[in-house]
Amino acid sequence: MDVTGSVGAGPKPDRVDAKGNLQQSDSESEDAKPIEETLEEVPKRKGSGYLYTPNGPTAKAYSMNGSKRGRVLIFNHVKFEDPSYDERVGTNRDVDRLYKVLPRLGFSQEDIEVYEDYSYSEINRIAVKLEYDKDLKQADCLMVFILTHGEEGDKLMAQDDSYNLYKFLENFTPTSLNSMAGKPKLFFIQACRGSKLDRGVQLRAQLIQADCIKDFTDSQSETYTYPEFADLLIVMSSHHGHYSFRNETGSWLIQELCNVIESCEPLETISIYDILTETNDAVSKRISNADGEKDKKKQIPSFYSTLTKKLYFGPLE
Repeated sequence: MDVTGSVGAGPKPDRVDAKGNLQQSDSESEDAKPIEETLEEVPKRKGSGYLYTPNGPTAKAYSMNGSKRGRVLIFNHVKFEDPSYDERVGTNRDVDRLYKVLPRLGFSQEDIEVYEDYSYSEINRIAVKLEYDKDLKQADCLMVFILTHGEEGDKLMAQDDSYNLYKFLENFTPTSLNSMAGKPKLFFIQACRGSKLDRGVQLRAQLIQADCIKDFTDSQSETYTYPEFADLLIVMSSHHGHYSFRNETGSWLIQELCNVIESCEPLETISIYDILTETNDAVSKRISNADGEKDKKKQIPSFYSTLTKKLYFGPLE
């Protein structure tokens, strides 16, 4: 039984995603390991000096009216060549849940691809091959899930070696992936980001008055220069430097994300930020039930966004 936000809620202890020095037992597992990787730079598109996008500079929300919602790539890591990395028990429960829940956001199940225990070269090859995926030209967005061990500095573990998350993201810039230029690309990373444990803090609610800040939008011409690293959303399962919890029923982040997606109604008026904020809230209410120093600890996901418009997952027309 998974931990649901109260001390001792369930007889099964939680496992954590991260590498540590403690001897492994049924109460924990860990996710991690580093190394620098250098990716070959993908050449820029030949021919015209610009790329096409359905999302113009004056649009308030991303267009979600393509013939396909898009692709979902799930890189699921269970076992590793390095024996110091434990088998990630419960991760397949996350995959099963995503496969069932993501169609609610408009993704067809045939567009959800699962890659289990791939090496880094294989992971990178899958990312590079997306440029030749003709269906992406008609797609609204792209989602990538990486379920693995991780370490401080946002190093992620492939089946054979580790790699840097932000170097990997270079595969998804407009010059590398022309078909997704100006379209939202969402990354969900279930992995530890270090060895720190969140002990939590006692709060008491108090009503305060908040100031309002008015937004403004610059007008631009139809052809315009756009940041190469715009339209990315990176969701991390924990705060920088901290453990991520997982048990035999799945990880806290993925399970709560799926709970929120299932409860969203109506999707036309619920933005991705609403979904993520509710997910953060749900994860924040959990408390670990594990042996030793990992008992009664907390976790909070975090996300980094360069999205330039609002993103809603309404039904496909």
